[in-house]
Amino acid sequence: MRLLSLLLASLTLTASALAAQPSSDAAFYLEASDCTAGFKDRVVQHLKQPPSDKRNQAILKDTEHGFVFIGVAYKKGLRNPEADQMLKAAEGRWSQLAPAQQASRLSRCTQQADHLMADVTSLERFLVRNRAQARVDKLLAKEQRPPAP
Repeated sequence: MRLLSLLLASLTLTASALAAQPSSDAAFYLEASDCTAGFKDRVVQHLKQPPSDKRNQAILKDTEHGFVFIGVAYKKGLRNPEADQMLKAAEGRWSQLAPAQQASRLSRCTQQADHLMADVTSLERFLVRNRAQARVDKLLAKEQRPPAP
């Protein structure tokens, strides 16, 4: 009887510990929100630079990288409002990182985004690139508008 009680207590503790650990999807969602926040911040920094084809290509690439994380997270089941809340929290965490930490983190995020792009279907890759291009076109169009009088 005592052995059975110990076994049940052990199983209960193990189940509690497993429940307290994030699932692989939850861990990915956190990673996706952190990386997306980093790419979003870098786009903002690029937009402060003088316009050039090189800058615009960097903006497009960072936008694609952020969008592939968002697309994969969506495919795994992440939805609003939780997605927006996670991104907002990630933006707060991102702003607290030192520039060297941001650069290191973005390097890892870029590698992950490249792997994700390679792993998605050709249709998903097309959708990511299409939506990213639309977002960048909208951002760049704002730059070209004359200031309001």
